[in-house]
Amino acid sequence: MAKGALDMRHDIAVPATWNAPGTEEKRGYSRAAIPCYHYSTYGLVLSSQFELPELRGTKPTPSPDIEILADSFPKDPTNTGVSRVDPQGSADCSQFVFEGVARYRIEQGKRILIDRRMLKTRGTGTPERDLRGHLLGSAMGTLLHQKHWLPLHLSALETPDGVWGFTGAPGAGISTLAAWLHYHHDWPLLTDEVGVIKPGEALPYLHPGPPRLKLRKDALASLEFNHHSLSRDLTRAGKYHLTLQQGFHTYAQPLKALVLLEHADKGAAGSLEPLEGLEALEVVMASLYLPEWGQAFNGPARLMTYVSELAQRIQVYRYRRPWSLVDMELGLAPLVQRIHERASHVTTDSHPLEGR
Repeated sequence: MAKGALDMRHDIAVPATWNAPGTEEKRGYSRAAIPCYHYSTYGLVLSSQFELPELRGTKPTPSPDIEILADSFPKDPTNTGVSRVDPQGSADCSQFVFEGVARYRIEQGKRILIDRRMLKTRGTGTPERDLRGHLLGSAMGTLLHQKHWLPLHLSALETPDGVWGFTGAPGAGISTLAAWLHYHHDWPLLTDEVGVIKPGEALPYLHPGPPRLKLRKDALASLEFNHHSLSRDLTRAGKYHLTLQQGFHTYAQPLKALVLLEHADKGAAGSLEPLEGLEALEVVMASLYLPEWGQAFNGPARLMTYVSELAQRIQVYRYRRPWSLVDMELGLAPLVQRIHERASHVTTDSHPLEGR
């Protein structure tokens, strides 16, 4: 694959005007004064009063799935960072406070209100990148849980065997592995950080998130990228965002496998181990993005049902690999071999509707 395939161009969202009925009259706005941008992500169409260059632009629609609005709302005096929610998941509103940036109010899985009144003086205004980082992270993740979906913390690629996802604890190297497989094996990327499963679909489709990778300096160097041209990650020191469009497939595809990444013991070779039953369920459960909100809005029983069903419909693996960028290809050999083996054989013992 040509190294230029990691193209940093992105689609342009054409601004329209905000069309929320009645709001402009109440607050004295005129429709023409408030631009509105339209994007797609996670299988949703968004209208946003904030420009979001991390997302793909799309055509305006009169009925977007999600509205992102600039608004002000009363402060919750009991809120110390994350609002309290009903343990049975009956709450349909959540608030986040990020000091010095903004407050976010997520309502009914349909809209996100952003109050930009500064909570702590810092310079002359709220940095736009900080605002977008929290919007596309915690706020959007909470909204996905409000919709009773399963946002998973993973990187995913379209391999010869279909879509494989990779998950693990912080520092496991899931983004680095995805970038390496994309760059050296020409496998299209789907998503990095978060992808969404919608329970109830005939197949366990993975709906991709923003087309970007989060990589450390050493990984960027091994792929011959200059980190000075990238955006710094807000939450993890030494990580940078690489926004890609050309290398990503952004349509939903069935998830075939989920791989838990772990470090191999020093001197040990890479090993790939299939997991079943409780072990597979635990890997899927641990891969949930913002799991506390999954518990809050679904309740423990329904969340367990969703996770159990997904664990039964995909193949789950544990992959222990050497932690070395120098010998990356050698360390990934068992994984790549298994993907090609599965691709070359038709599975005869799986249900035709299953992702396995």
